[in-house]
Amino acid sequence: MASLAGKLSGAVVLVGEPLQCLAMSEKMMTVDEFDNVDARPVQDGLPDFSGETIVSLLNFTVPAYDSLSVSGKDSLALREIAIGGALAALDSTVGCKVLVICSNALAPEGGEDIVDFFEKIGCDVPVVYSADTSFSFTKACYKVLREKNLFTHNIAYPVARLMMITAGNSSRHPLMFDDNKVPDYFADTVGVFAPNTYVSHVQNKYNSGRNR
Repeated sequence: MASLAGKLSGAVVLVGEPLQCLAMSEKMMTVDEFDNVDARPVQDGLPDFSGETIVSLLNFTVPAYDSLSVSGKDSLALREIAIGGALAALDSTVGCKVLVICSNALAPEGGEDIVDFFEKIGCDVPVVYSADTSFSFTKACYKVLREKNLFTHNIAYPVARLMMITAGNSSRHPLMFDDNKVPDYFADTVGVFAPNTYVSHVQNKYNSGRNR
């Protein structure tokens, strides 16, 4: 899996707390902070992540990330959740080229673990994470894609995909998103929380099925 990851054709994968992943996906679908040609910090009328696939890997096995403390057993649990998300992101069905940890709780506990783990298995996937609430994930991710020449340069709007980890499936093998498998504790539908992401996912899923 490590050898298949980090490819130009891969996706920007968001892992962590589902609502934070969805919020980040929504922003990445439309954010315009840079000139796509020369990376100047000016708007050019095009989404910064044009041509990219944004995969939200929604982990529904943890009811409340924020309820876990950063000490004792909870600290270990957070680190295990982070590594589990990283492993799921490397699955061939996901195709990860950049990993973004969308969780203020997971970042300080699992970020360095994932970076160290990727280095040890020879996985050339940059990891974007921060516990700082003022940190701009979109700017950091854009910078990583630019510096490592990982942009697809496809002339197209960003595409969103939704995948999920539930209590019924192994974290190493994520599933295609299914509304019926979302736990009851989730406050509302994904379509309400992230309309652009959800519409793009449905359209992409339909077109992929039609083209097979």
